[in-house]
Amino acid sequence: RFLLRLRQAYPFVYLTDDGGADYRKKAYTTACTLIEAHGVTTIFSSFRPWSDHLVVRRLKAKYPYLRWIADFRDLPVDPVRRDVWLPTLQRWWGKRVIRAADEVWAVSKGQKAQLEGWHPSIKVRRNPLLALPPERTAPVTERFTITYTGSLYPGLQTVRPVVRGLVELLDSGTILADKLCLQYRGKDANTFRRWTADLPDDCLDVAPAIAPAAAQEMQQNATVLLLLNWSAPAYFGVLTAKLWDYLATGRPVLALVNGPGDEELEDIVLAAAAGAVLRTEEQGKVKAWLANAYQEWDKAGTFAWSPNREALAEYLPNT
Repeated sequence: RFLLRLRQAYPFVYLTDDGGADYRKKAYTTACTLIEAHGVTTIFSSFRPWSDHLVVRRLKAKYPYLRWIADFRDLPVDPVRRDVWLPTLQRWWGKRVIRAADEVWAVSKGQKAQLEGWHPSIKVRRNPLLALPPERTAPVTERFTITYTGSLYPGLQTVRPVVRGLVELLDSGTILADKLCLQYRGKDANTFRRWTADLPDDCLDVAPAIAPAAAQEMQQNATVLLLLNWSAPAYFGVLTAKLWDYLATGRPVLALVNGPGDEELEDIVLAAAAGAVLRTEEQGKVKAWLANAYQEWDKAGTFAWSPNREALAEYLPNT
């Protein structure tokens, strides 16, 4: 774990970052050729890795007229994840790397707040919703299926309220074991199995990562989509790409925020009538929410949902 904190940290990042020195050299040479051959005037780089920002810093020095947009999908120094060595040093170095950028983009208001002071022009550019969901979705399934796709972050996320609620509903007979499926696809299958060990094996469908198209099909056919986020005091806006994939399906989202809450996430999900967002202090409601959803599904083998497409249209590209 300590070595991972060094990998993305200055000065080690020059040798350990994705691609390394050879990649940066080749990328710079190729970019110079393209800029001169095609009259490029705007160039975009995105973290992570740092390598691309380092390449574009050199390009900006050679071609000062370039409009450089430096994007951060993730925080380079995250006070909650604590994933880099000597954060004060990393902030000092990171600011120097992007100093010549014309704009810095962040994917949420919360992330922008964390980057305050890194650059004089920081703008929020959320991931886009690539398509509006159907007006109504009601996939018919043999089992009440709760689906989670993607990575897991131990110590930050928790699925415990869902597992506890399902165990109690199974014990009471409110939910029948042969009608329940908690489904996971992603690189952290072993972690998910550990987190859900209290549930009967027959209720679990856990497998490694699959192709994006297959994951999207699973999301569209889910009864409920599970989103696991985290927050901390003055720290919010963990808006992963998964959120927008989920919203595009039109299926109901049950989002659990491990922490004091995330108003930005709540604003997006609740305004779109896309499901529920429960902070730590509210997660006693998970059992009742799942029981209601199951009872609705049990009537006809489907749990119909109609999101607010007008609210979601705000997040389409070029709006």
